[in-house]
Amino acid sequence: MKINRENLTRKNISFQSQKNSTISNLINKDRMVDHFIKIARIDTGSNPELVGIKSPTTKGQIDLAQALSTELKELGLENVEIDAYGILTATLPSNIDESPTVAFISHLDTSPDVKTSNVNPIIHNYTSGNIKLNDNQTITEEELEEYKGHQIITSEGTTLLGADDKAGISEIIEALRVFCENPQLKRPTIKIAFTPDEECGGGIEYFNIKKFNADVAYTVDGTTPETIDTETFNAFNPTIIIKGVPTHCGYGYKKMLNSIDIASELIGMLPKDESPSTTKDKEGYYHVDSISGNVEETKINMLVRDFDYDKAKERVKFIRTKIDELKKKYPEANFEMEANEAYKNIKNYMSLNPKVIDNAKKGIQKSGLEVKENSVRGGTDGSFLTINGLLCPNIGAGGLNFHTQKEFISAESMKKCCENIINIAQSWVE
Repeated sequence: MKINRENLTRKNISFQSQKNSTISNLINKDRMVDHFIKIARIDTGSNPELVGIKSPTTKGQIDLAQALSTELKELGLENVEIDAYGILTATLPSNIDESPTVAFISHLDTSPDVKTSNVNPIIHNYTSGNIKLNDNQTITEEELEEYKGHQIITSEGTTLLGADDKAGISEIIEALRVFCENPQLKRPTIKIAFTPDEECGGGIEYFNIKKFNADVAYTVDGTTPETIDTETFNAFNPTIIIKGVPTHCGYGYKKMLNSIDIASELIGMLPKDESPSTTKDKEGYYHVDSISGNVEETKINMLVRDFDYDKAKERVKFIRTKIDELKKKYPEANFEMEANEAYKNIKNYMSLNPKVIDNAKKGIQKSGLEVKENSVRGGTDGSFLTINGLLCPNIGAGGLNFHTQKEFISAESMKKCCENIINIAQSWVE
């Protein structure tokens, strides 16, 4: 692939009128983009069917962890380790006396929702108009409005790009390089972690927070550089098993209870205006994520989300109420339900140490950006870490259109996200 390294004039509204900071001048954008393209080609799609059975769920994630481990050792980081669950951790010691330990975390895997193999990143020197990836996939001018004059990185339109979250990995690696190459920059002790299976809700449960021993952490797994996610959903992942009464189809009159029919009836009881396709902003939802089975037994996997914890529990209670109604209607059927609480809203924990958010804002502002606090309609590895004692909001990695073939990222956004990482780290020692 031919990459044009032409110096482009920035026209992005978010970045205009900004002076090049000292930190910005130390970041090697081309090196970081080359690193991202290299690791984007490694297939690290995770496998939700193997969550809880093995970690990581796919070999490609270990391949990437091993490659990154070699890089970190070459940089001179200490305690570089890949544990039994595929979690890669390392430490860059502070160069001042008595500093806190600040961690930056990204995930190794990419979403299995779209093809993850044979990724071929392409750089577009974007000026205007649509970017046509192929006959089926086009990124519109409207989506690219704020990226005129940028280098836009995409896939060929048949796979994910993998900016979620390999952009975060490359930005962290480049930030570490900047610190190592410029010892005059004051820094706290910096710990990094690259975790597996985030996209399918696995991996992070094996994270040894006590051994990691960080004071605060940030996942680099968000969208635009100016954004900090300070609030997430409260999440339950209910599983429902319905057992019917199978008989020969020719003699099923008033005897057969088809578990698939009962499952369909239960799904029909869910509010139609409270699904992912009909909700936005701070609205919660019910979502049937998968359904499988036969006449005898059907399993439903659901996602229940709400920013308010009590409302999330009420949603779970609502499902149980509808199951109780079906139990009365079909007394010979059998119903089982597990609520499966997945994570909680991190907002409720951030007041334990206001500096976590304050210093993130200072770092982003130092990069010349106007901070945007965001309520993310999802969760990150930081959700698990936060509720288990390591406060961990989420900062931008720069990508957009995640989990689709139209995923893209701006090289200039990557550079700004890297600058944020450096500035946030330094805000803890200023």
